[in-house]
Amino acid sequence: MATRADIEAKLAAIEQRKAEALKALQAQRSKLKAKLAQLDRPTKSQRRLDARRKILLGAFVLEQMQKSGITPQTLSFQGERFFDWLVRPNDQAVFEGLALPAPAPGTALTHTSLNVPFDQKDQAKAMGALWQPDQKRWVVPAGLNLAPFKAWLE
Repeated sequence: MATRADIEAKLAAIEQRKAEALKALQAQRSKLKAKLAQLDRPTKSQRRLDARRKILLGAFVLEQMQKSGITPQTLSFQGERFFDWLVRPNDQAVFEGLALPAPAPGTALTHTSLNVPFDQKDQAKAMGALWQPDQKRWVVPAGLNLAPFKAWLE
């Protein structure tokens, strides 16, 4: 008949094997997770292509800003300044040092609200005004001359 000490020794051996098996499974799991992360990571050429796309997009945006007379310091989107979106100090330094020509007098620097009667909406649209359905209003986009919209300025 087995003594208490024998049974306790067998239980300890089982616990030891259980701990070793669990440790081996955890190691195997971490290796598989690392392999999965490698598969999800973009390749070096994909990262280069992505960086190139970002550079080209940035150059296009800067060119459009220059054409419309918008300075990076006044650029805003949905009520937030462009500079507030820049996290890295190096990025902010690039845009702070960018000297764009001053906009012509009478040019809209931001979206400018208009009070356009319904029967004149086609005329406003033909002149370049944009309808903002979420705010239910017409606006002059930044960079356009405000003189033609003088009758509808709020």
